[in-house]
Amino acid sequence: MTKRTESANATPLQKGRSLAQEKAVSDALFLSIGEGALVTDAKGKVSRINNCALELLGFSSPEDAIGKWYPSIVVAEDEAGTRIPNINRPITEVFLTGKTVFKKLYYRRQDQTRIAVALTVSPVLLDGIPIGAIEVFRDITEEVRLERAKDEFISLASHQLRTPATGVKQYAGMLLEGYAGKLREMQRAMVETIYESNERQITIINDLLRVAQVDAGQIQLIKLPSPLIPLLTDVLNEQAHKFKARAQTVVFDPPPEEIWAPIDVKHIRMVLENIIDNASKYTPPNKNVYLALKKTPRYVLIDITDEGVGIPKEALALIFNKFTRLDNPLSTEVGGTGLGLYWVKKIIDLHGAHIHVRSRPGKGSTFTIRLPQSL
Repeated sequence: MTKRTESANATPLQKGRSLAQEKAVSDALFLSIGEGALVTDAKGKVSRINNCALELLGFSSPEDAIGKWYPSIVVAEDEAGTRIPNINRPITEVFLTGKTVFKKLYYRRQDQTRIAVALTVSPVLLDGIPIGAIEVFRDITEEVRLERAKDEFISLASHQLRTPATGVKQYAGMLLEGYAGKLREMQRAMVETIYESNERQITIINDLLRVAQVDAGQIQLIKLPSPLIPLLTDVLNEQAHKFKARAQTVVFDPPPEEIWAPIDVKHIRMVLENIIDNASKYTPPNKNVYLALKKTPRYVLIDITDEGVGIPKEALALIFNKFTRLDNPLSTEVGGTGLGLYWVKKIIDLHGAHIHVRSRPGKGSTFTIRLPQSL
């Protein structure tokens, strides 16, 4: 006898007992989740909440939350302490899109203390229509505190390291310029090695400092409508000696009319310097690097294309992560911290812009920066 036949032949009492058992199992599973969990109905009212959620949010009993509109009993804030409008709450986004949302934000508990939370909100769908939502969240306050302490340490250490490193650079440069007399050939070779090693050290310190600043939210952009052709030309001229030393050719055919975009010139310049320098570093001698600038009805696009070693498909999703170093024939020669592209992505995000990369091993890479045309 099949299960369907057995179910069809079950008495009402048996069916009721089976449903009760299923509900008991469901309740036990929900209540035993080690993270905060709650369920809302189609109107955003809390219908279920587990003990962990009650404790995290500061409620004394389920009755404090059940039947109440969730956004009204739990205030959500950003890192600065500004209340997040209800329309921008993850639970609202779920109802509007029908898609799962992952976010990090702050909840104001019932005693008015704050906790940082990482949450996942998923829709409950019936025939493709959201009829409720399930939110699972955990307290990451300690993680945030440790991350902030780490960033502060890196920032402090970078400042303290940069001062003596800059002093070494100045004195090594003075020796090479002959301020202490003419150097013999062996002496010059040694001082040049000191100078080059010190340059690499300063680059690493600057990378650490920039990343610490951007992670700590200390970078404030000043975005103004700015012409892009002079900016790109200036960056290329500054790096011309590097391309010459590597026997590479840069191809940039500016559009006939100037293209403008609202940018923080200083930071976008650094973004361009980083990507163009990478294009050169990871391209063998006697190859080309191409730049293109164009405008669409809504965006400005900057393409930086090289004929370099390329990036494996499985690594494309990782290159904007911290400390990512790709394994390729030029990696050892190039060196670096694996922080440059992470910082680039952060600056692009702060501009409300987008960066994308297309690449194939041995065929080169194209980095595309998409900037909004207006603020």
